[in-house]
Amino acid sequence: MIRRNSIACISAVAVLLVATWRAEAAAFGPDMPAWMSPAAERAAEKTMVPPAEPAPDANVPDPLDSIRASVAKAEDQVQSDHPSDALSTIESALNALDQVPQSQPGAAALRDELGELKDRCEKQNAAEASLGADDGSDGEGSTMPKLRSIKPERNERVDKWIDFYTGRGRDQFQLWLVRSGSYMDLLARNLRAEGVPEELANLVFVESGFNMQARSMARAVGPWQFIRGTAKIFGLKMTPYVDQRRDPELATRAAARYLRRLYGMFDGSWPLALAAYNSGEGTVQRAIRRQGTDDYWSLRLPRETREYVPQFLAAMEIASNPDRYGFELPPNSPFRFDEVVVRGPVDLSLVSKVTEIPIDDLKALNPMFVRHRSPAGKDGTPLRVPHGKGDDVQTLLETNYKPKPLTRAELREASRAQRHELSYRPRRHHRGRHNTHLVRRGETLSEIGKRYGKTQATLVRLNRLPDGQVRAGQRLRLQ
Repeated sequence: MIRRNSIACISAVAVLLVATWRAEAAAFGPDMPAWMSPAAERAAEKTMVPPAEPAPDANVPDPLDSIRASVAKAEDQVQSDHPSDALSTIESALNALDQVPQSQPGAAALRDELGELKDRCEKQNAAEASLGADDGSDGEGSTMPKLRSIKPERNERVDKWIDFYTGRGRDQFQLWLVRSGSYMDLLARNLRAEGVPEELANLVFVESGFNMQARSMARAVGPWQFIRGTAKIFGLKMTPYVDQRRDPELATRAAARYLRRLYGMFDGSWPLALAAYNSGEGTVQRAIRRQGTDDYWSLRLPRETREYVPQFLAAMEIASNPDRYGFELPPNSPFRFDEVVVRGPVDLSLVSKVTEIPIDDLKALNPMFVRHRSPAGKDGTPLRVPHGKGDDVQTLLETNYKPKPLTRAELREASRAQRHELSYRPRRHHRGRHNTHLVRRGETLSEIGKRYGKTQATLVRLNRLPDGQVRAGQRLRLQ
């Protein structure tokens, strides 16, 4: 009994001591001396796990975000043909990237992307630097560095188009050959003046068939099929009254400068430069980057671009040896003219009446005029007339030509037409029923052509169908 009471007493004292220690620990707080802790408490402290580092604040911005924004800005500047501005943006982004640890996720990829952009800008700047020299409209004695000539190539894809042009497309190609007789000398002369191979004149077979008034569904215009944005970059003038994209001389100069730039951008590869002329340099650059090859013949490109270079090479082959392929040689009727100056408003109908030059001849010599009447130029308006008649026509204009100013209605109509042109956006899908035809089971190209008043050769050319075959569900262009 005494022993049990002793044990109970000892237990009570122990409880009192622990309670006293905890009270003192609470009084000391976290600064309690270690000697005050029981051995068990000190052992527990030795095995305690340190607290985890605080989680990063979600509101702290990623240091690479501003650099990514700079990359996007530089891309836009390159696509807008401002390589100098893009280089400045790239250098700033690279300097910022140097302040970021190399271990930062995404930093290495950004550095590679900036390096690639910098190379593109430097190539573009080099190409632009070579565009400066010009020797006038005679096209001789160019000081421009001469680029490598275009190598003829024959393979299955080229032979397919030669077979088509000499087969079902023969009549169409013969028409193009006849038209080319008026322009080939002029185009070759101006291409030489820009230092690019004169064989590039054969590209106009594929682009427009030597139709100065050609206009695509995407509203590319003229022999070289310039869209407005590209034409403006290369100095072609477009107003409600004049569209220099239609002018064989001025448009050829612009096309030569654009092709020279593309040649430099793609390291001297004419097939890649021509593919970029067709589909845009961005399309070709992305294909090269994604597919890991710069061989045009191996690249997977949009169908039209895949066929574009073989078409050009086939046209070049036939045009250089037309009699070998059974074509009639085009008549030698070079595009030659004298130039006069019209004071006051231009009225081609009145000029025709005063000078007795057929109005169709005036329109053919001056395809850049959008309408037959236009306002007066500040220093007069240049007008082309048949070769050898310049002096006589100038005298007649100065004595007998008295045009009326354009009416307000004429000015409003011209302005409205240009606004419509500028606001137009080509529709990539759901084209109008009058512009396309959905092929039904069992229909042939010949039947479709008869229905819409189109020749089979025209439909083949519009839809890049060298084999002339169509399939059910295919949508054909009609214009």
